[in-house]
Amino acid sequence: MNKETTQSQAQNQTSTASKPATKTSSSNTTKVAAKSTEKPQCFDELKISKDQYRPVAQTVGDWLDNINSDALSHLNEQAENIFYRKGVTFTVYSDAENIERMIPFDIIPRIIAASEWQQIEAGCKQRITALNAFLHDIYHDQAIMKAGVVPASYVYASGCYEPWMMGIELDKPIYSHISGIDLIRDESGRFCVLEDNLRTPSGVSYMLESRNISETLLSDLFAHTPILDVSDYPKRLKACLASSTSKYDPQIAILTPGRFNSASNEHAFLAHEMTVPLVHGYDLVVEDSKVYMQGIRGKVQVDIIYRRIDDPYIDPLAFRSDSILGVSGLMSAYRAGNVVIVNAPGTGVADDKSLYPFVPDMIEFYLGEKPILPNIQTYQCRKPDELQYVLDNLDKLVVKETQGSGGYGMLIGPTSTKQEIEDYRKRLLANPIGFIAQPTISLSTNPTAVNDGIAPRHIDLRPFILSHGDGTVDIVPGGLTRVAMVEGSLVVNSSQGGGIKDTWVIDDSNLTASDNQPTDKSNRSSLDTNTNGHANYHDRVQPLEAGYEDIDDAPMILLLSTASHLIWLGRYSERLYYYDDVMKQLIKGDLKKTQIQHLIGHLGFTADANESLKTMKAQMMTDLAQNIIPNVIQSIETNVQEAKGVIGKDTAELYNLIKRLSSAGTYRAATLQLYACNAAMAQEHATVICFWQLGRHFERLERAVLLNEDSMAASLEFKHWINKLPENTRWRELIRLTNQMIRSKQFSDFTLISQEFNIILRQGV
Repeated sequence: MNKETTQSQAQNQTSTASKPATKTSSSNTTKVAAKSTEKPQCFDELKISKDQYRPVAQTVGDWLDNINSDALSHLNEQAENIFYRKGVTFTVYSDAENIERMIPFDIIPRIIAASEWQQIEAGCKQRITALNAFLHDIYHDQAIMKAGVVPASYVYASGCYEPWMMGIELDKPIYSHISGIDLIRDESGRFCVLEDNLRTPSGVSYMLESRNISETLLSDLFAHTPILDVSDYPKRLKACLASSTSKYDPQIAILTPGRFNSASNEHAFLAHEMTVPLVHGYDLVVEDSKVYMQGIRGKVQVDIIYRRIDDPYIDPLAFRSDSILGVSGLMSAYRAGNVVIVNAPGTGVADDKSLYPFVPDMIEFYLGEKPILPNIQTYQCRKPDELQYVLDNLDKLVVKETQGSGGYGMLIGPTSTKQEIEDYRKRLLANPIGFIAQPTISLSTNPTAVNDGIAPRHIDLRPFILSHGDGTVDIVPGGLTRVAMVEGSLVVNSSQGGGIKDTWVIDDSNLTASDNQPTDKSNRSSLDTNTNGHANYHDRVQPLEAGYEDIDDAPMILLLSTASHLIWLGRYSERLYYYDDVMKQLIKGDLKKTQIQHLIGHLGFTADANESLKTMKAQMMTDLAQNIIPNVIQSIETNVQEAKGVIGKDTAELYNLIKRLSSAGTYRAATLQLYACNAAMAQEHATVICFWQLGRHFERLERAVLLNEDSMAASLEFKHWINKLPENTRWRELIRLTNQMIRSKQFSDFTLISQEFNIILRQGV
């Protein structure tokens, strides 16, 4: 699985050290001046001085002054439990033994005044507008390159430049619809741009989940603070995606590389929140330069693909031929204008770190404006004099790969050993074009709950920017605040141990310099507060087919692959019940020797049927406890993860508890938890229930056949659910085969049903 190039874990600023005093324009040679040895003072996000909170943060400050460390620790433990229950994890590719980790969360929020946010918003809008203009330009007229503002060699040398995109006329000339611009606050409190993320930026689910935790665990504090809302981001995102085409009510789908991707949880989260299908490459097919999803009722045309797969993997016919993640022929449909890919292929050239120094020049070239948000001084190692400065000061600088992400491949000079610096020097000399360097910046700090109380920890900020097809730009008032959890560290990457905080943008319009109290929101009705706290109660949001005037008439889109996972979820659920019952009978001694031999001979237990009764029982119990039941529970977890896009949040949380119980070795408790899961599944969408029940009853039928038991009751139950399958499709053939088996009671007829069942589900997969 490929990494998302710009994931929520991807940022690179580290360590405090001295920096060159002279900063020049991006296109000029950098001159080196004397360096200060004085350690700069970090900007404190909440306090003006040791004893005085910033007016906008006074309410939070009063709360901090009146809470003890044990209470804070308890709140963070509750937050961790919520994340665990919801399955909010991320993947660490470098750790093969532990690819799923809980992201550290700190309950103390980061505060930004709405008046300050206006500058962030204006600066991000300006920047992304210029970057989108740059992307359109380099794939068409190339005016900025011809003018010598951005060297053509820099563009063509970028690994993200896609010649495929030359001359493609988009319906709406926006290339990066969803962007994340990473900001830091320097010693003076000024917001600066650290990086641009224009390919597949992640982390918005962390922003929304963090807000949910704040509203849940800090409800009193939250209710009395005028915090701007971020909960409508999925609605804004869906509107942004729809604006990328002129087609009325377009069909949207999210293309994911799968559950082993670092942001797979976010993909399922956004699909659920926007009620759009979550698809894999094998769910899509291109015919006549159009893209279709393969659903249980047939093919459904897709108009917009929000892809979370990197360029090289989206189409094996156009890019990497060995990719199994993408869709063959997707680029032909894109060039024909029959599908919109968001973000557009080739967008990554604009967030190449070697082009980052030129963004201020792009703003002036395309917009005729001065940058609102400044860049950080950057040394381009491809320039001989700047390379020499970097080589002479490796112990004081942060050096990054131009195509790096996630905090990987960096040199943090002040915290590196002499050997690490020398090894990196060799890499730098071997390929200077692949690196840039920056002075270390003392990132701002925010109070954070630690083992021995509250201490400052360094943070950054990623606002999420939505660029609509009509050229307007929308930014939700908040963002992902990442925090370096280790004392003294400025590495905020979650892949490197960083955590997250909720970001509160607070309305400060009623504050004055002498007024330290925010607007009181206590008049908010308790009913509204309680209702908002249960907004997702009994939530059964499903992906619906677009193009229907009345949303209630729109059929649910259930992909063939997802239907298969629902069937297997039902099968493994029944299998767990059965094996649990076998285990109980073995423990109680209810099974005779002939019965045990019968089970061994027909269900494939590893026990030796020629051994004594005591030995066979011991072998079967060991096999069940150590192999069979754990494998069944793992299979339930796998199929739940794959079906997350069509089952409700509450149901998914119940299934996550099975995983938690089984991880603790309590398989009996995990089996009991399955009863709650089944009760929840019985309340899902009728189509979801149908395929899940099909799996359950097919498992019962197969077991009755394999054990030579009376299969009539199981056959009739299976037929009942077969009759609920979509009409006028190949599914109806299963009715004929089931009736045939009921009449004949032959194993060969059961085999025909099994074969037909699998063939239908595998179509196009």
